[in-house]
Amino acid sequence: MQLEAVIFDFGDTLLLTDRWDYDKCLKNLQNSLQKNGVTLQIPYDQFKRIYFEVRDQMYHQSEKALEEVDFRVRISETLERLNEFYSCRSRIIKLAAEAFVDAFIEDLHMENFLPPLLSKLEEIYKLALVSNFAYAPGLRRILQCFSLKRFFDVVVISGEFGLRKPHPKIFEEVLKKLDVAAAKSVFVGDSLKADIYGASRVGLRTILVENVGFRKNPYATAGELDPYPVEPTVRIPNLSRLFDALTFL
Repeated sequence: MQLEAVIFDFGDTLLLTDRWDYDKCLKNLQNSLQKNGVTLQIPYDQFKRIYFEVRDQMYHQSEKALEEVDFRVRISETLERLNEFYSCRSRIIKLAAEAFVDAFIEDLHMENFLPPLLSKLEEIYKLALVSNFAYAPGLRRILQCFSLKRFFDVVVISGEFGLRKPHPKIFEEVLKKLDVAAAKSVFVGDSLKADIYGASRVGLRTILVENVGFRKNPYATAGELDPYPVEPTVRIPNLSRLFDALTFL
């Protein structure tokens, strides 16, 4: 069956995160809170410990349902444990989330071949992006910063949609918005569980990008990068091989 759509994961598929310094991002977030009036007089290590307790508890609680909690809620609940009470919709929390993203953007990098590749693909296929990203405005800003937004007909982000990959509904949502059948689409990602298993459950063909060297961050969400008993339709070492791989589907 002829292929009509190519759907991408974001992190370590399109943009690479091997230089990501999570501590720098979190320190930027804490500094923003203090700069904007939150009276946090605690060492960074204590703030970090509580933040990760909140984050890991949230992911554990939502593991079965695969519900995504907005990143701003994570910040708000971290502050609540420190007896600081701010709505997740407050300006202070928004600025803190943006400060985290500012530092994240500095550490992201893109292969030189990516824009020409996407430009070539968009002449032939509908293109879409599906990402597990808890702060949707942050990801949209990243796409703008790297001039990637223009390539995608549809962008579905877990922080907006409310569910994370590999939940089938997030893949069904992108197919619905593209108005393309699963059998005429392929999903390209680097996670066997989140991307390959999730996409194959709804009938998409799959391409695994084996950027294993880029998945080094010690704070990656537990389980998403683990081995998983599923086999992709095709394996490629990096996106530079994608165009050729598509011709064999």
